[in-house]
Amino acid sequence: MTKPPVVLYPRLAELPALREERVLALDCQELLAPKGPIPLTHAVMRPSSDLSAALLAELRPDRIVLPLFTGSCDAMTVVEQLEALRYAGKIVVIAPPLPKPTLVERELRGAGPGDRLTLVTP
Repeated sequence: MTKPPVVLYPRLAELPALREERVLALDCQELLAPKGPIPLTHAVMRPSSDLSAALLAELRPDRIVLPLFTGSCDAMTVVEQLEALRYAGKIVVIAPPLPKPTLVERELRGAGPGDRLTLVTP
């Protein structure tokens, strides 16, 4: 019998819809399975540089998952771009341990998505 994968981000486990929704993962190659620690194998993975109205129309994601920071950009930049593209779905930002995650989440939500955005930390 195989045991389930370890979820290092417990708040992700609180979002069971992630397993049922159409998920677009931007810049998450190192975070999501099979290479990373987070088991979200059905997500479509793309670099944030591919983000466009055409991509959103093609994939019609219910939820977009992205890291707080990557080498190429940060979540605030992507969130602002999603708002400019009028993306109306949910957004999950995966962050490392932070001293004040609620402040970071509030700032990201303030860029436009409000309660549609969830910040997830370990």
